[in-house]
Amino acid sequence: MSDANALVKLGISGDLPRRACDRLNAEPRALEGAVRRALPYLVRRKVAVTAEPVTPALHADAVASLGRPFHVTALRVGAGGRSVGALILDGHAIASGLDGMLGSGRGDPPVLDPAGLSAAQAALAARLARGLVAALDEVLKRVGCALSIATDPAAEQHGALVVCTMRLGEGESAGHIVLLLPAAAVEVQGHVDETSETTDAQTHAALTEVELELVAELGRVRLPLARLASLRVGDVIRLPLSVDAPLRLHVGGRALFEGKPTVRGSQIAVEVLRHGT
Repeated sequence: MSDANALVKLGISGDLPRRACDRLNAEPRALEGAVRRALPYLVRRKVAVTAEPVTPALHADAVASLGRPFHVTALRVGAGGRSVGALILDGHAIASGLDGMLGSGRGDPPVLDPAGLSAAQAALAARLARGLVAALDEVLKRVGCALSIATDPAAEQHGALVVCTMRLGEGESAGHIVLLLPAAAVEVQGHVDETSETTDAQTHAALTEVELELVAELGRVRLPLARLASLRVGDVIRLPLSVDAPLRLHVGGRALFEGKPTVRGSQIAVEVLRHGT
């Protein structure tokens, strides 16, 4: 291995990729369930779906051992779809999927040309991939890895990736669905975004200076329209509130405190007694 390759291997085994793998390794049943929902023929034919341990790798490593021909769907990953990932179906997974979609019922997958897929086969593989992306997106949103198919595929991803592999079946004919996710897009416990932390502190400081209207409500009473129309200066309206009952303090229409009327110097004031309910 060259010195350059050794440095790259060392880089992908760093702390963030390892923690991203740990986070995703906590979701094996959810990932397997997503694949079964997207490919219901697997359940009918009792084909086992197994989520293999998530590992860090480079793009080249992830595809090196896959059976050809394989189909690659470029993905946008994470908040705003700024990161690049991919969903890869190997030849056995494609063949099994084509057989399942065409509904032969015999479980005899077609033999694919290792040199590449035909136009019809590629179209059906793309349809399989769309269903898988939608199902896996429901699971991976929990860890910040929202998935969408890239309509404007970017250049090949060269950074640190984590590789989620779902195996379909057993033995030499087992198919593989490989999901490549940027390690940085996975929300890991204990990872602190310093930029976000600074922004939150600034936002909090700004909000503490915002003024809100505090309303002291002595009471409410309903009067007929005729009574309202006849009110004159000096009339007294009796409120349904005893002189020793607490009044409510509202902010934004919500009762936050209870208090009692008092005076401070020449001004009427309210003494806060407790938080409202």
